[in-house]
Amino acid sequence: MVKSKLIGLVAGACALMVSACEDAKVTPIAGPPVRVIPNPALVISVGGTFAVQHGTAVSVPEGEEALREQFIEWADRFSDLKLGEGDGADIRFINDTSIEGTEAYRIDVTAEGVIVSASTPAGRFYGAMTLLQMLDGAEKGLLPIGIIKDKPRLQWRGAMLDVARHFRTKEFIKEFLDVMALHKMNVFHWHMTDDQAWRLEIKKYPKLTEVGGCRVPAGDGPQADVDESTGEARLYCGYYTQDDVREIVAYAAERHITVLPEVDLPGHATAAIKAYPELGTAALDGDMADWGIFQNTFNLEEGTIKFLEDVMDETLELFPTEFVHIGGDEVATKQWENSPRIKERMAKLGIHDSHGIQAYFTRHFANYLDERGRRLIGWDEILEGGSIGNSAIMSWRGTKGGVAAAKEGRQVVMAPSSIYYSDYRQSDSRYEPPGREHIQTLEDVYAFEPVSEELTAEEQKAILGAQMTVFSEHMRTEERVEHMAFPRLIAVAESVWARPSNKDFNWFVSRLMPHLSRVKALGVKPADSAFAPKIVVTRVAGEERVIEISNQVGQGDIRYTLDGSVPSASSELAGGPIVATADQTVKAVTFHKEAPISGMRTQALDRISLSERTGDEMELCSKWLSIKLDDDFPRDGDRAALMVDIVKPCWLYDAPDLDGVTGIEVVVGNLPYNFQIGDQINDVQLKAPQTEAGEIVVYKNSCDAGEEITRLPLAPALESYGLTTLKAALPSVSDAEKLCFHVAASHYEPLWAIDRVRLISK
Repeated sequence: MVKSKLIGLVAGACALMVSACEDAKVTPIAGPPVRVIPNPALVISVGGTFAVQHGTAVSVPEGEEALREQFIEWADRFSDLKLGEGDGADIRFINDTSIEGTEAYRIDVTAEGVIVSASTPAGRFYGAMTLLQMLDGAEKGLLPIGIIKDKPRLQWRGAMLDVARHFRTKEFIKEFLDVMALHKMNVFHWHMTDDQAWRLEIKKYPKLTEVGGCRVPAGDGPQADVDESTGEARLYCGYYTQDDVREIVAYAAERHITVLPEVDLPGHATAAIKAYPELGTAALDGDMADWGIFQNTFNLEEGTIKFLEDVMDETLELFPTEFVHIGGDEVATKQWENSPRIKERMAKLGIHDSHGIQAYFTRHFANYLDERGRRLIGWDEILEGGSIGNSAIMSWRGTKGGVAAAKEGRQVVMAPSSIYYSDYRQSDSRYEPPGREHIQTLEDVYAFEPVSEELTAEEQKAILGAQMTVFSEHMRTEERVEHMAFPRLIAVAESVWARPSNKDFNWFVSRLMPHLSRVKALGVKPADSAFAPKIVVTRVAGEERVIEISNQVGQGDIRYTLDGSVPSASSELAGGPIVATADQTVKAVTFHKEAPISGMRTQALDRISLSERTGDEMELCSKWLSIKLDDDFPRDGDRAALMVDIVKPCWLYDAPDLDGVTGIEVVVGNLPYNFQIGDQINDVQLKAPQTEAGEIVVYKNSCDAGEEITRLPLAPALESYGLTTLKAALPSVSDAEKLCFHVAASHYEPLWAIDRVRLISK
């Protein structure tokens, strides 16, 4: 009845807006727009509202009671609405076989109630996610009367979580899945094995988790953290029992998310070989606490293949998914090439070169999975070995491999590292946590189009979808994962659900601001990088300062104070140049209406504070391998995050105000050099030290051709954990356009990095 009364109203609306209805663009005709994420395909409002109140009843088809329970619970979390249940409900989820598409849904709102209809449980679930956001956004629970018709553009809408580098609790994974579900993402790629750990219980091979699931983290701090029960450095361990896996797979399934397991082979095998050395090609190279590309690979023995098949047998019992991911990326061939036994096996198996070994592994397990009704998927390197049957690829080395595969008709998931890897920083702020040096903003992620225009319409059908990849080498804590993944993953969610014509970044941001409270209600704290105030002092004249405050996206209300108090929603609004004095301190917060959507940013305006530059704020002399790294102390809790090029530890302080400066302070930390970087280790550039411990050398203008100004000995920092402040007098160099800081040491271990530099005046 509700739907029939609405049809007449909508017919008139579509008659006026034929092209909008046919093109499925968002076209509100009257009333407020629908502020939900992802953006629905078609929204038609015709005026008027329906009021949802405490006690409004919800009904679902038989067998979908879990949907009703989750809908009622999340409505309470998001909107503080206490909904009920019953057959005469005003919010009804119904089965409608006329709706085409396994994930499509329709929402009809009239003055009498709401119907969410779909031909599948998945469609009704996605309709529920849209309606929940509408309830939260509705003024006083008022929903605009109209229709929403929606379905996804791409079938694979994924996120990969690496739990090998750093272990995550079941509770955290469930929260991660909840945020995925809210945004209609449907593939959780679980990266469970790698060089640093094996996290999946395999009952036939218990040492995989007993030995391969543990390591001592790198650095002096972890080495000094002694476990009293063993008298040795405390181990960092963690794995998922098979019961844990079943629990998470079931939890995901209730949210219409498929869990894709990844068992890495034939490379990224260090943890497995540590547990069972007979699987390796040579003696283990490197430590499990290292980052980078290891040389260790599985050998070609029949026993090793049988071992991996046994692992796959247990994996398939746990994960009822079409695809199984075998990794296949970054496989080093040196150990194979240097092994007489490998050469014997190659001859017997008809393998002609080391690249053919990877192809052998890929073909073997593609056939193995095919025989069991499953399919193989791997990173794009698996294409390099020739035929791989009906396997699919994930294109991570840019989009080139994915485009080439799609042109051949092979199914592809786009996951280019330059855009969809979330271990890149989101801004150049000193407040950003560790991550790769390259900045990948929310807008960068949102702007990427996973379906290449190089492909014909027919070839584009091979693009299954896309996913964001959360590799966690530099995400020590679960809070760090939340910061690096969200809200960028939400931008991916809209990109893979909505058609390109239905995307607009400014409109996305305007919906995201109120939406952040829903994400937080699910237990996740997203990054504030896009909204965080950036305080820039544009002019210094005596005691006067001129300041400008902005943020990355140009939206939200930036409120500030100068008296040291915490800004509130009623504080001064930043909107142009601000005049202040040297004895004041700027504090700024971005708000959406009354709610803060960023943390507080602070800048003292005295001369020494203005002279301070952090490693983020100085330019790196080169960017060979530039990373913002966690200090190695303390084991738990907050640590310094230090920006450094691990090949050339050198920083440039641009345009220093040296008038009257007589001294310098350099705050440093020493880090473990736990990087597997191959031959690049021979390219590490350090200055010649004058003392055993080494120094930070300060040069005028350039570290390569500039005049040496002073040296700050590193000896005081050598034995300390955490950060150390080094001090030195600074000779008069008032004409210097830059100051350059370079590490002088006899060895790259430990890795010295600058946290910040201060210029000291009389």
